Amino acid sequence: MLEFELFRIQVYPPPQLKLFENPKSPSQILREVIDSLPEAKLRRGMIWHVGNVAVIDNHSLYFRLGRITPSTREIYRNGKFEELTFEEAPYTHVLLDIDLELCAIAKKVKLGARTAPVARQLIRLLNKSEKNIEIQAEFEIRVINDPRDFLTHLQQAHTVSKFWVTFTKSNAWDADEDFYKPMQRLLSDTIGDQGKTEIEGPNLGRESLEELARSAASIGNDAGAILQPHPKSKKIRRSLKGSPAIYNTEEDISDDKTKEQMLKDIREVYNRVRHEQ
Repeated sequence: MLEFELFRIQVYPPPQLKLFENPKSPSQILREVIDSLPEAKLRRGMIWHVGNVAVIDNHSLYFRLGRITPSTREIYRNGKFEELTFEEAPYTHVLLDIDLELCAIAKKVKLGARTAPVARQLIRLLNKSEKNIEIQAEFEIRVINDPRDFLTHLQQAHTVSKFWVTFTKSNAWDADEDFYKPMQRLLSDTIGDQGKTEIEGPNLGRESLEELARSAASIGNDAGAILQPHPKSKKIRRSLKGSPAIYNTEEDISDDKTKEQMLKDIREVYNRVRHEQ
């Protein structure tokens, strides 16, 4: 069985362009850097690679992400004990919706016990790639959290006395129009990297908070609340963190049609995060 964890890649084009150079969209930059098959030495003796890039449809790609590490194996041959030097190349599968900047990375124990550190290596690789040195864009990646558990606590609480949401500079086109995009513009205008807004009251309205929480989860930001589950219970703290959005499948990913279906399923998981269904 393959377990994919969902991430949101953010692409920030260079602030300044060369004379007569047409600006590239974030999706164009992302596609070009992936297509360049980037490689980089991110740790001593360890080179990370993108390979096996394949087009799924006009908006998405499949590729493999892995690392090459020198290794030695002790063998017995022709009456002698010897050391055989070879290269290990563990890899994992990645599905990418370029327009949404939605990235699903399969868990691979040989690369790491958790998927998030592997995702960070991917983003380091994109930033350090020769193609991006030419383009001079900036890549970031964040975990997409599943908001269902948090929203259940929010909706069923007797009272919600405090709510907070974090925001970062972002180019996500489907972010909340009323709050998120104005706050992101504020970050851009002030050359900031991240911010946090808190709301307090005796019992905050749930509907607007749910929309903010879903928007935060879909971009990879955090939201949380201080709430009282029952009239006589103590107040507790809940947040989005620690609940990554996961897609599991038992299908063989080697088939192109299967990749298409997997990507469709992954988009549905994302839509459940972003929109109530």
